[in-house]
Amino acid sequence: MARRCAVIGAGVIGACVALRLAEAGLDVTLLDQDQPGQATTRWSFAWLNSNDKAPRAYHELNHGGLRAWATLAGQLDGAAWYRPAGNIEWAATAAGHRALAARVDRLASWGYPARMIDAAEAAELEPALRLPPDLPGAGWFPAEGWLLTGPLISQLIDAAVKRGVSVLIGPAGQVTGFALDGAVHTAAGQQIPADVVVCCAGRWTPELARLAGATVPVPLVPWQAPGAQAPGLVVRVGSPSLDAVGGMVHAPGISLRPHTGGQIHLEAPDAAVDLHTPDAELRRWAAELLGRARQVSRGLDQAEVTAYQVCVRPMPADGQSIVGWLPGPRGVYLAVTHSGVTLAAHLSGLITTELVTGTAPDELRPYRPSRFLT
Repeated sequence: MARRCAVIGAGVIGACVALRLAEAGLDVTLLDQDQPGQATTRWSFAWLNSNDKAPRAYHELNHGGLRAWATLAGQLDGAAWYRPAGNIEWAATAAGHRALAARVDRLASWGYPARMIDAAEAAELEPALRLPPDLPGAGWFPAEGWLLTGPLISQLIDAAVKRGVSVLIGPAGQVTGFALDGAVHTAAGQQIPADVVVCCAGRWTPELARLAGATVPVPLVPWQAPGAQAPGLVVRVGSPSLDAVGGMVHAPGISLRPHTGGQIHLEAPDAAVDLHTPDAELRRWAAELLGRARQVSRGLDQAEVTAYQVCVRPMPADGQSIVGWLPGPRGVYLAVTHSGVTLAAHLSGLITTELVTGTAPDELRPYRPSRFLT
């Protein structure tokens, strides 16, 4: 069994993995070029769900993620960060409503909490909603919710440090190379001994895989070039008398949920932004999203934009997580996924089991990096 582990990336996956490995008795160093949780994790919509994740095996992996967070919340002060308040979704067209109802039926047949509700029940669940007068119904997913990632990361890091994890940030945590003798090289000139390296670096994973001498690609949806699809716009709004929604809402053209400090977190699938979008255009899109949200909730009539950010989401090209040993000369284990928040608590347990026992859990077999050899 490996005794010394270096975990690269202190987002939600890396923080969970570091904690689980330390709980298993390993000597763990957690490295990040920034403060923990300050990249994608900080701005994530943080939606806990297995709502539309095919095929069935991937649905079950994500459903396991929901259960794992419920368990961890009972062990790590979930009142500070765990919000399983449910999710309401409705469609704009008759065809969209039929597709939603079919999805609800499929999920329910798989044992996932989901059912269709009428407009009256939706209004009872979320009194501030402005529902369409002719709404034929909505999907209700009572086990879904979100995480407040700031408090969560703080608690994960604190718990990991108490278990003996060393946390290196800035140049000391920026990985610049890998050595065959087991060392990880950093921008501060340090060499961190490690029998195993677990890379949880999100969008930077392909670059680190190349540094490690990978013999297969790690294909993520491009995020750097103008027009790239991986970046998305996050908008947060607030007002002195904010009473908008108590749970998660997916309405046509806008998604919203409560956030810390009396704010509401907004996202929209069609916000055409990337890392090169001028600030004036970002402000225009932020105002557009607020306008859409006001049409959905009476509680946002007096709201104002408090923050907006382009968030880069690590998105494997085939839509499935990439978890497992990276073929190449250096023993690097990858964990990169678009469903990081949903999966982190569950994946970290599966990864720890594999690294401690040397046996791959069956749940992870479809997601190996080696599938890209062909």
